[in-house]
Amino acid sequence: MAGPSLQAVKRLSLLVALLPLLLAVGCAVPPTADRPWSYADLRALLPAGDAPTPAADILAVYTRTAGTDLEIRIDLLDVSFADDTTIDVFLTDDGNFAQRPLAIHIPAQGLAQAFQAGVSSTEVQPRVIRNPWLDTVTIRLNRIAVSDRYRFDVYTYTSQSPAPADAARGIASDGAPPETRAALLLAFWDTLPATTPAQALRSWNGAHTGPNDGRHGLQLILDAAEQNQVPVALLDLKTPASLAALNYLGGTAQVSRMMERGLLILPDVVYGSPAAVALNFSRRAAAGFGLPASQFVFSPYPEVQTSYLAQFGALTDATHAHRSGGTLLIPLPAADAVQATDQGPSLDVRRQLVAAALSADPSRLVVLGGDLPRSTWASADQAAASFAWIAAHPWIRVLGSQDLLTLPFSGQPAAPSPSPKPAAFPVYAVDGRATGWDSARVQSALLGELQSQPQTSLTDSAWQAYLTLTAPNSDVGLQALRAQYLWQVRMLLAASQWAEHPLAQARCPAFTEDSPQTECILANDRFFAVLEPEGARLTYLFYLDPTGSHQLIGPTAQFVVGLSDPSEWKPETGEAADPQGIPGAFTDDSGTWTLYRSATGPQAILFTSPDGRRVKAYQLMENGLQVTYRSQDPVNTRIPLAVDPQVFYFRPSTYQASPAANSWTWGLSDGVQVVVTTQAALQGEGFIDSLPFLSQPEDPNLDYPAGHYLPFPFAVITLSADHDFEVRLSLK
Repeated sequence: MAGPSLQAVKRLSLLVALLPLLLAVGCAVPPTADRPWSYADLRALLPAGDAPTPAADILAVYTRTAGTDLEIRIDLLDVSFADDTTIDVFLTDDGNFAQRPLAIHIPAQGLAQAFQAGVSSTEVQPRVIRNPWLDTVTIRLNRIAVSDRYRFDVYTYTSQSPAPADAARGIASDGAPPETRAALLLAFWDTLPATTPAQALRSWNGAHTGPNDGRHGLQLILDAAEQNQVPVALLDLKTPASLAALNYLGGTAQVSRMMERGLLILPDVVYGSPAAVALNFSRRAAAGFGLPASQFVFSPYPEVQTSYLAQFGALTDATHAHRSGGTLLIPLPAADAVQATDQGPSLDVRRQLVAAALSADPSRLVVLGGDLPRSTWASADQAAASFAWIAAHPWIRVLGSQDLLTLPFSGQPAAPSPSPKPAAFPVYAVDGRATGWDSARVQSALLGELQSQPQTSLTDSAWQAYLTLTAPNSDVGLQALRAQYLWQVRMLLAASQWAEHPLAQARCPAFTEDSPQTECILANDRFFAVLEPEGARLTYLFYLDPTGSHQLIGPTAQFVVGLSDPSEWKPETGEAADPQGIPGAFTDDSGTWTLYRSATGPQAILFTSPDGRRVKAYQLMENGLQVTYRSQDPVNTRIPLAVDPQVFYFRPSTYQASPAANSWTWGLSDGVQVVVTTQAALQGEGFIDSLPFLSQPEDPNLDYPAGHYLPFPFAVITLSADHDFEVRLSLK
């Protein structure tokens, strides 16, 4: 492209470049404008990719008056301090093109100069800010030097050629902004995957994590979005587990504040099947933690939730919204390519945005974000730089909730892309519970039982366990691992049925060498215990009072499976498949899976090891459960306390521990508390132990307490004894 001759200007600029002067951009921190540039200041948008280098590629041109100054801003595809790009701007009085144009010459190094007809002007002193953080060049002139109405041309040059590299011509100072802007949606999923305090802190503001192995987490996205006033969609935050973890971290206030300011889109979440049950839990948890209901829904399944105005989901066309009946279908990001860098959005993202802004298709979308744990958007430097870059470019329109609901949509039918769904996988077992079944058959049987039960806190727990164990997941190994623990849903349902009609019982199936025993039941009108002959363990304990039913003890697999290193998973071993899990109370370090013989008596069940060296007796008392150990060997055993987990997952709650000389009390400060009393050596840890450390980002050099690694909402008591001892579990 041809431009005016500037040989005299270039000769003068060589002299200027030799002077020991600072760059016009020679500041160490990004400058702050008096007011942000707005869409009304925009005068021209140009295609990306038509210049030999990104630093010479003009994207947009703006002009405005600011007090006594005239300001012209130029957006370039990419700017750095090392660029060799020269910029020339020619201004002409609008309506008097015979007037000698004013030329502003901005060399790659050195100070800018003003010229008229190639002669240096001493009356005009241009001030230039070259901002490599935002990839902009801003020129400030005194308004006296230029008339109120003017036109100007912008040219960029590189050292490789005397011809202009790119140009924006005929720009009117009072021209209207371009009619189109880039419609951008930022959407993330796996926003706060957390089942332990350690996972929660790492997902929130972790160290040495994320794709760049640095500071990474949801908090960094929230902080950057709030600081720059850029809306984002957190697609699956409104699940009970994520909201409970968010509340534990102290992040609910920030999320609520951003919701009120229109900076967050929080859909209701179909995080498992049946969708109606998952949505009910999602809405209940949101209401419990003070978050409003949504007109949006997020689902990994292709079925459209017709009761919502809009649904986020994977579509084959990730550049347009579609409609299915009265529901707007909003696509997810198409790929996991690097989108955010420490210099702002990647060059590919910038080109996508410019192409969308210049498109004649008003329904065209740019959808960015993706799987948050794998996304550079949640990295410390990348989040700050990329959100600031987007906010500083008003030709980009970041979509909030109201923008999405009024979004133009494609007339083409929406086709869902493949979504991860629960797949059939083999179920292994050592006790014959599900040998020969596949997951579909197990799930179908459990689903029928779940749907036939009345809604209580215990059926809620059963549903939660079912949804957790059957959630969509593409990891076949994790699917096989979860399958080993589906049986516990039936135990939770049995407890729910007992709570409806509490009857006393003490029963174990008959033992034969060819037919291993399954669970034993010990119950009265106040307590319901599930005992396992394998290890003589207490897997569940429930309590009934006038306010309803309460869980006191449970295995960690009720809430999370897969805490162990995947290399240690052994699905063929049934309940022992996840070695890091705690499969119930009185799980001994030795003989953990030894099959005990059982005998029942009035309100009691006695278990004896095959060699007779260890006996465990469980007996229901008026206010709890007494467990007696008779052992010829030292004993180390654990008691996992899971007190009223539905409270933790559905509203703000405060758990507390009260240690004493021979006892340890654990439970809700305003609810049920369990007292463990024993003569054995006792040590207790709870998930709340790391609360004092959560106001700071994760510190890899800090020795966090043991409770930091326990699942929510657990406490674990460890007992040690060299001889016989008793343990009493009672209600405070």
